[in-house]
Amino acid sequence: MPTLSIITSAILARKALWLLITLGFVVVYYLGLVVSVVIRFGELPNYATLHNYFHNVAVIIRSTPSVSDMLPIILDEWLLEVGYMNRSYGRGVAEWSFQIIPAKLVVVLALGALVATSFVLLKQLPRSCSRAVSYSGVAATGLGATLVGFTSVTLTWVVCCAAPSWAVGLAMLGVGVSTAFGVQPYGPAITLAGFLALFGAVYVLARSVPRTSGRGVAVMPRLERFQAKWIPVRVKKTRQNKKIELRSDLIGTEKALMQHNA
Repeated sequence: MPTLSIITSAILARKALWLLITLGFVVVYYLGLVVSVVIRFGELPNYATLHNYFHNVAVIIRSTPSVSDMLPIILDEWLLEVGYMNRSYGRGVAEWSFQIIPAKLVVVLALGALVATSFVLLKQLPRSCSRAVSYSGVAATGLGATLVGFTSVTLTWVVCCAAPSWAVGLAMLGVGVSTAFGVQPYGPAITLAGFLALFGAVYVLARSVPRTSGRGVAVMPRLERFQAKWIPVRVKKTRQNKKIELRSDLIGTEKALMQHNA
């Protein structure tokens, strides 16, 4: 497909930049979650726990006979936990915590890859390209990243007493707990809408990038050739005088003198 080849060529042309943006987006995203919670509660994290993810997944597989029950449990398994522990209550109570869940990490990584793809495609746009194309691409990318990023939040709060989810993030922002968990079932639909916006932005930008040859020279689209239509025209014949009078310059001169003398 031409569009797919244009996307692949744009990524390969700036593969270092694409990889940097993809991985950098993931790092900035998770750091942003931690910083936002620290600002919200005014407490720095005082503990971090690295869970044995693969061992826990193996235990879940062995102890859960139903695959339909197994998969959701595996998708919610934690890899890393960072948070603030209040030591005033016995062994301590985690007032808030941030988790890296591998299933959500894959989603955030895909989000970063699509954002990076849109960026390198914007770099490939010619200066003659309409600004509406670049503006719409940026707007769709920003909207999609916001929707997917918000529904990929993995935070817990002691007030909610629930598994890490984006609904907890809503509650931390001041939304009522009942309201936050009331909209939680719409999370998959919001995530899907965000990815559709991202794919749409990539498609529109890729369609606006001129194709290039193997030497990196822009290839102009082929012009369609139309067969010329010849319309016959009738030419009216005129009579020609077959009697051609032969004359020389001497005869012409004599006639001119005779007219002058007369």
